Amino acid sequence: MPLSREDWHQRFLIQAQWTEALRLYFYDLIKKDNLLSVLDVGCGTGALLPEMDALSPAQIFGLDIDLDHLRMAQQVFPECSLIGSDVHYLPFKTSSFDLVTCHYFLMWVGNPEHALSELHRITKPGGSVVAFAEPDYGGRIDYPPEFIRIRDYQISSLLNAGADPRLGRKLKSLFTAGGFSDLEYGVYQGSWQGDISTQEFESEWKILSDDLAGILNKSELQALKKHDLGTRKQGSRVVYVPTFYAWGKVEK
Repeated sequence: MPLSREDWHQRFLIQAQWTEALRLYFYDLIKKDNLLSVLDVGCGTGALLPEMDALSPAQIFGLDIDLDHLRMAQQVFPECSLIGSDVHYLPFKTSSFDLVTCHYFLMWVGNPEHALSELHRITKPGGSVVAFAEPDYGGRIDYPPEFIRIRDYQISSLLNAGADPRLGRKLKSLFTAGGFSDLEYGVYQGSWQGDISTQEFESEWKILSDDLAGILNKSELQALKKHDLGTRKQGSRVVYVPTFYAWGKVEK
């Protein structure tokens, strides 16, 4: 069964929890109180929009190509100006925003080089563009060994969906080639604990089941999920997906 927008919203909220510390650090770093206009590209159901509004006096905009997700975002944050558009053809004048952000986004755009050139174009001189999170499933680590196949299945599924499952490792190169200055980049410190909440576990498996639906049948998925839960309860389960970030300025 395809994921509902409520399922996606829950997933986006969980992802937002993972990167909260980095976002708060970044907002302080760029003197958020001086911002006038902020655009969240690929805003989805609006998981990050209320936070941006609370932290800054700027006018907040959200953009996504998925109109159903935008309808949810309108409920989440009615005060936000929301735009339905493709990132490759942004409907904004050059130098429109002080800050442009994205979150688990560039891996999905098909042509991240062109997408970043558009983000660069619409950012004011002296402003910043930030990719808060881009995973690299090619570097995914699973333990016990029988779970390694999840990585391979997920990579195949993402490729079939038009995504780049190894975008994370390319992020520095993309920002460098995009002409950004004062570049800062890195990978999140991994958390090796197997303990996650029931809500996060179920959300993870909704995504995995959707990704692997064309590869494994329902009974195979249920068996793998049950085994995953069992190894987590035993304390032996490890899942690590290296997730990269990068930001840079548009030169004055």
